[in-house]
Amino acid sequence: MENSSFRPSHWENTTFLRSPDVVVIGAGLTGLQAALALKKNNPKCDVLVIERSPIPRGASTRNAGFACFGGPTELLADLDAYGAESTVATVRERYAGIQALEANYAGRDIDWQKHGGYEVIDDEATAEMVRERLPELNGLLAEVTGLAETWAYESTPYLHGSTRACLRNPIEAQLHPGKLVSTLLKDCHQAGVRFLFGCEVDYFASQLPEAVGAGAGSVKVEGAGWGSIVAKQALVTVNAFARKLLPADFSETIRPVRNQILLSDPLPGFKLRGCYHYHEGYVYFRNVGEDRLLIGGARHQAGQSSETDAFGPNGVPEAYLIDKLNQWLPERNWTNEDFPTRWSGIIAQGDGKSPVLRYASENVLVAGRLAGMGVALSAALARRAVEMLGASTKI
Repeated sequence: MENSSFRPSHWENTTFLRSPDVVVIGAGLTGLQAALALKKNNPKCDVLVIERSPIPRGASTRNAGFACFGGPTELLADLDAYGAESTVATVRERYAGIQALEANYAGRDIDWQKHGGYEVIDDEATAEMVRERLPELNGLLAEVTGLAETWAYESTPYLHGSTRACLRNPIEAQLHPGKLVSTLLKDCHQAGVRFLFGCEVDYFASQLPEAVGAGAGSVKVEGAGWGSIVAKQALVTVNAFARKLLPADFSETIRPVRNQILLSDPLPGFKLRGCYHYHEGYVYFRNVGEDRLLIGGARHQAGQSSETDAFGPNGVPEAYLIDKLNQWLPERNWTNEDFPTRWSGIIAQGDGKSPVLRYASENVLVAGRLAGMGVALSAALARRAVEMLGASTKI
């Protein structure tokens, strides 16, 4: 709630806190792309983005920088869990997002490198299962990627040790998530999108009476220490943190899950290139620049301690990640000291792999639950959200 001693000035209320057409909560990949699309569709639409942190801080700038659509073990698990139609639809959306990123941003200083994606398998049972089912998977993916063999066996000169099989696709890429978000911010500013950073939203009040100032059916967004604004519509794009702002009866499951990421110092003679997946995507690693290694994930090793929206370290998955490196690249004898730079990121999981796009109330639209695939899925989700907002007569 708003601090009782704080009152915005007239100057603030008529500039920074003036009523917008649409208020976007969250300045991550989905929120920024939605804000930009709203302005491109209608330059007269007044769009305000509110971000709780001084910089965008969630999954968007704290992920591993994979432009990926899922490795064979993950996709085969999805086939079993959700069926072929759902799995193919999800991959289609992810791949379309990768193509859009490449077309719109690959040439704009986001460190886009198309080294391809790899799947690492280090046990015989999994290797045999993938061998048997790979034709089925490639057959389904062909209509999406246009490749007869999206995933094919290919030996890698980088991994040794316990690796039993390695598959590669040529169409996945890597990027610098911070530079991508920074580029989107520049585009939004140039398009006339307004911003409030460092402003935590405490609550929404929907369907307000006309006396509030923006007409019946408006939404009031309020936060302690900065005041409140009244908008015609609100778009909530805070992904894993959305539950704090949504009514208890909101029908979609949104569960925050914390991942750990480790980044090495420069490594002499380091040659690994590409985006690597392991164990249904629970573990992932890649090169950063010419001579650094990033590895992350392993939340499946952390149990309930990973079910949180609090940033912070967890020694169990971190130790597991280093242990796996010593199995795959035993000649380096990896230790904790090799990874002085570490952080965590919070992703949103649910009952399926499809993102949430649903109104929580008449004028509060929720877009999120990207299941760790925000880089690939955010563009399409933002576009669909804007279509829903634009279909309303309120903007």
